[in-house]
Parts: sequence; C-alpha cells; structure tokens
Amino acid sequence: MVIFHALREAEQRRRPIRVAVLGTGYMGRGIAAQMLGRMPGLRAALLVNRTVGKAVAAYALAGVDPEAVVVSDDPRVLGQAIAEGRPAATGDFDAAGAVEGVDAVIEATGDVTVGAREALRWIGRRVPYVSMNAETDATVGCLLQHRARQAAVVYTTADGDQPGVLMRLVDYVRTIGFEVVAAVSCKGFLDVRATPDSVRPFAERMLQAPAKICSFADGTKMNIEQAVLANATGLVPDVRGMHGIATDLGHALEDFRARGVLDRGGVVEYTLSGDFGGGVFVIGRSDAPALTQQYLEVFKLGTGPDYLFYRPYHLCHFEAPLSAAEAVLFGVPTAAPLDAPVAEVVALAKRALRAGERLDGIGGYTVYGQIDRAEAVWQQGLLPVGLAAGARVRRDVPADRPLALDDVELDEEALPVRLWREQRHLFAPRRSVVAASSR
Repeated sequence: MVIFHALREAEQRRRPIRVAVLGTGYMGRGIAAQMLGRMPGLRAALLVNRTVGKAVAAYALAGVDPEAVVVSDDPRVLGQAIAEGRPAATGDFDAAGAVEGVDAVIEATGDVTVGAREALRWIGRRVPYVSMNAETDATVGCLLQHRARQAAVVYTTADGDQPGVLMRLVDYVRTIGFEVVAAVSCKGFLDVRATPDSVRPFAERMLQAPAKICSFADGTKMNIEQAVLANATGLVPDVRGMHGIATDLGHALEDFRARGVLDRGGVVEYTLSGDFGGGVFVIGRSDAPALTQQYLEVFKLGTGPDYLFYRPYHLCHFEAPLSAAEAVLFGVPTAAPLDAPVAEVVALAKRALRAGERLDGIGGYTVYGQIDRAEAVWQQGLLPVGLAAGARVRRDVPADRPLALDDVELDEEALPVRLWREQRHLFAPRRSVVAASSR
C-alpha cells in the first residue's frame, strides 16, 4: 500500500500526523487506540469527550498512563502538550476547536448536531475532517462538502464502516472497467419495531448504548449508511427502503437478477440473512461480455455479464485512521458527496403517534428511517430522520407511515434544521441531475 510507505516515512522522520478524536465512546476509543502505537505515522494527539474521564480512560485502554495525560480546557495548554508529544484530553469542544497543532480530525460522536457543529468548526479552520458519523453525513453532508470545497479542505466519510468500505470497492470495480449496477450492504436481521428496551440486554453485553443498537436493529443505521454511499457515488435506491433481498453468497447474483434489481441501473441495496457476516459486495457489469467471460470464468467469478466482488469484512476503527492519513498526505477523501443529494432517509412512525408527542429520533421508540430518492423526499415534503429528534407531532400519524414536514413542528433554530434547509435551497435547482450523470 502506498499509504503504508508514506506513513512509515512520517514515523521515521518523527513527524506523525496529529489527530484529534472527537467522541471516545465505543468507536472513538477504538480509533484512538489504533493511533497510539499500532499504526505508524499517526498519533491520537487530542481526545475530546463531554465526560473528560472517558477520554482519559480511552488513553488508558491503549496503555497510556492516565497520570501522563494533560487534561485542560485551555487551548494553549492543550496545544503545548501536543507540540511536546504529550497526550492531551478535554471535555470542552469549544476549547478543542481552538487548539493549534492538530493535523486532522476524526469525529465519532454519532450525534447529528455535534457532528454538524464540529464539521463547520474544523472546515472553517481548514483542518481535514473525517466523519465517522453517518447520521450527520446523510442529513447535511452535501452542504458540508460544499463548504469544504469552498475552503479547499478535505471532508470525508471514514474508511472502515460500510459506506467507506463500499466506496473503495465501488472505485475499484469502476477502475478495472466494470459498470457498478449494485452496491450492497449485508444485514443479518431487521425489526422495525425494535426499541432501546428490546435490545438492551444485547447492548449491555456488547458494551454499547441501547439507542445505538436499536438503530442497527430497526434498519435506520443501514439505510443512513446506504444514503451516504448513494450521495458519494450517484447510485440510488430502487424503492423506498430498498428491497432487502434474502439470499446467500452462492445465490446472490441469481436472486438479484430474479428480483429485477440488476435491470434498474446503478442502485444501493441490502441483503437480509445469509452467510455474509460483516461483508459487503458490489455487482459489476462488463460492457464486453465475450472478452471478459473467457478470463473471469477461469478466475472463478462466473460467466457474466454480471460479476460479484465481495469483501468479507469491514473493520471500523481499525481502518478509520487511513482516511485521516489520505486526507493529510494526499488531499483526497475516502468518500464524499458528489454534489446535490440523490438520496435522503425519511422518518416513518414506529408505532401510532399522537398529536402533541415529542419524537425521540434515531434509535428511539417513535421513528425508524428508510432511504428514498431525494427528489421524491423533497417533492412529497417528507421529514428526514436526522431532523426528527425533539420535533413535536402536530396530528395523529399511523404506524409505518412516513412523516411529512407538515406533520411536525421543528425547532427552526436547531443547527441541523437550519443547515438542512440551507442545503435544500442550495441544491434544489439541480437535485435530480447527479444520479443520471454519475453512473
């Protein structure tokens, strides 16, 4: 890998890339651990968490003496620690945002508001920004990428999670001459009625927040991640929520053909159950089937013209720092919106909702999310799931019905709402163009 040699050179020159990690929950502390002695040329220089003790604990998990961590809310003190190569931590995001000496940021809070706020802050400072926050990316990522282009700085979705891993696979398949007809996430099960209570025992065993696990179980997270991929590739969902094809690795091509999905052009999709584990795959189509078949049949990929390119894993925090390295060393994103949104994730009622209720948002008791084409979302005036938290329901809404913007009262002063409306205004004239021009 070119990146390995570049990072090894940075390590040998004793000039590692100094990274601030925002959020030291389950994913953030893993990301930090990777950059504390496990990857050459990268150093977790500043850890930021509202409960600063969790940031210190993240250092300790990686073998750093907690007594050696410089804990402060003074940007000058934190900057001096970074300059001297000492580990630094703070519970003050504003203080962190004023620190000098940070070469890149990886944000892993999973909070739409925090993600948007921090992206704006660091983009404004022209510091490469890596988002492991698909919730923010799917909601206002196109606007954030617009701002990043204006500032001539990298804004990117992180490697390691499904959008980044699939983006690399899409790039690979396109580069070797295939048309991407489907980019597929693999899901083991789906329960749109899941709640934080129903998943709590599993969440506790996995040491994760019930709301986070709930967003996995009810499909919202997967739909969000596929929307992020859609906006970075121009691929679109065939139908709202995608089809969710029950299949396995040996029958995937056959089953996708039978459902007609491969006739639609470039789509994002997912499988349900099967033997895919934590894998993802891309289906590529050859425009020279006779020529391609004589080689790929020998190489055990089948007779074509459609071929399945499968990666059996995604490694989250192990791979996320690679995006920071590429952003700093090469000035390139792993995955970033092309331009206008081609997909959004709409909120559907998880149960019957009554007028006057407050929605609790992603991973909660009231709504789940499904991907749809941005054109349809905007024409129908539907509520993005990333804006749902805190909205008040104006009228009764039956279970499984998409919520319209008119069904709720939004806090118009909330940052995600303001940014989403700005994004909609910015891209409205050309919102249907990108998908057709990017396949």
